[in-house]
Amino acid sequence: MKSSSALRSYCIRIVLSTPIILIIAACSTGGMEFTVSDQVLQGNSSELAKEAPSQESIKIDEAKNQPDQTTVENVAPDPQESSPPATQEEQKNTNTELDCSQAGKANVFYWPARSPLGQDQNLMLSDARMGAHLDFDRFVLEFEKNSATGIEGPPESYSIQWLPQPPIQFGSGETIQVNGSAYLEILLHAYGYSRGTSTYEYAGPKKVTARGTTNVIEAIFGGEVEGKMVWAIGANNPAGFRVLSMTDPPRLVIDVCTTAAP
Repeated sequence: MKSSSALRSYCIRIVLSTPIILIIAACSTGGMEFTVSDQVLQGNSSELAKEAPSQESIKIDEAKNQPDQTTVENVAPDPQESSPPATQEEQKNTNTELDCSQAGKANVFYWPARSPLGQDQNLMLSDARMGAHLDFDRFVLEFEKNSATGIEGPPESYSIQWLPQPPIQFGSGETIQVNGSAYLEILLHAYGYSRGTSTYEYAGPKKVTARGTTNVIEAIFGGEVEGKMVWAIGANNPAGFRVLSMTDPPRLVIDVCTTAAP
């Protein structure tokens, strides 16, 4: 009986201890491998990115902490600010707009004084002509080049303006006989005959007309005295006009509007 009782007690102890051994064996990590999921890694990296400052923010913070530095560049001055005032010749060349909305105002340069070039600018008159254009009638005075001084432009000293009566001839003081009801007086420093040893006198037309002109009727040469020349343009109306200086050959061009000023 004692042996059977002892055997029963031994069996009971084995049965009671078996679940504990199984549980311990199931929970054992021996020989097992564990891996961390990608979601966990991504979650952790995003959290770290939120907590860690970016490179740009670090640079901005460093820039804020740096002392203020101003860079001064060498800037060339504006040529318009430092340029001298335009001369009369420059103003004359830029004033080429033909305004037919009003009667032309007097166009005067240097007159009655000579140009800064002196007598060298008094070129010899070689021709005079007229032509009709769409919006204006053109009168041209052509001159010879001054080969000694190399002056290529036309006379710079002149006065051109409308008069209520015909202009006066130099020397005689007589009225220039020109047809029209409006008169454009042209005064300029130029030669009508040579000043050298050889005698030369202007041989071009002294009365100039053209077919098709609308406002201008004719131009009459009033002579030259002591390097001062006069021409008279007879027209129907004292319209707007412009004066152009051209070279090769030297020419003084006068455009008179065909329509009367309102």
